[in-house]
Amino acid sequence: MKNILITGISGYLGTRLTQELKQRNHTGKIVGIDISPPGNDIAENISFYKKDIRDPEVGELLVRHQIDTVLHLAFVVKPIHDLKRMHDIDSNGTLNILEQSLAAGVNHLIAISSTLAYGAHADNPEVLTEIDPLRGNKTFPYGFYKAETDRMIQAFADKHPGMTVTILRPCTVFGPNIDNYVSRMLFLPVTVSIKGYDPAVQFVHEKDFVNACLAALEKKSPGAFNLSGDGTLTVREIADILGTKVFPLPAWFIYPMLECLWRLHFPMIEVNRGYLDYIRYPFVSSNEKAKQELNFTPQYSSTETLLDTIRNR
Repeated sequence: MKNILITGISGYLGTRLTQELKQRNHTGKIVGIDISPPGNDIAENISFYKKDIRDPEVGELLVRHQIDTVLHLAFVVKPIHDLKRMHDIDSNGTLNILEQSLAAGVNHLIAISSTLAYGAHADNPEVLTEIDPLRGNKTFPYGFYKAETDRMIQAFADKHPGMTVTILRPCTVFGPNIDNYVSRMLFLPVTVSIKGYDPAVQFVHEKDFVNACLAALEKKSPGAFNLSGDGTLTVREIADILGTKVFPLPAWFIYPMLECLWRLHFPMIEVNRGYLDYIRYPFVSSNEKAKQELNFTPQYSSTETLLDTIRNR
């Protein structure tokens, strides 16, 4: 029986994961921390504490509830204008979870990173594997901080081999109920692209993401694992499926325009110019390692994930 603490339990993916864990007989206690309380659909039979991941009192909770496994999901997903605060939460918050887990004797920590940590660059290989360097684009804070915290977690794992550390790197997570800034941009009336570029992109279904987390819990394999649905789609193919019109704009125009709108807090503008690199350059990842070592078998391809997302809007 595993006693599990989940950071970011009130988020959508934290909620989905908790729902699945509560149905499994080998789970003992489920403890959750978040800055917002969880919904009624998961609140029953869990211990919830309203806490920031930077709070040193997290360690006391780990000891009190005899936690042996930590699932670290908490991260500032939607870009915010206060970059100093965003970095403090993501970097120092993650460091606090690592250090408190070590001090409390946690034996397995699963941290959620992202394929955005590889960065979107013109010289990326056709398919990125777990041994490729993490070069998250500095102009897009989410990807840059994911790369930074991922490297921090790897260094921590190397220094403390007694704790099993698993890093999961999902690509963009979609599904029937997902609601994030990427999905909101997806359903805008028009699709904006960068003139001369039409890179391949990947999606992973929310069900497959949750199943991968559960597989990581059971397998307890150390190291990093990319999570993605099989196959890819281009930006133009996505627009064709959605039935939206593509407006290719030159890079010299769209980059400063988006940055200006972002700084002005313009309605519906949820990303800064750095996000444009991720629809300009490829960052396609291989899921072969997860398939071989975690028995990760995605039920949905990238195309099927997109279709299931559209069907339920």
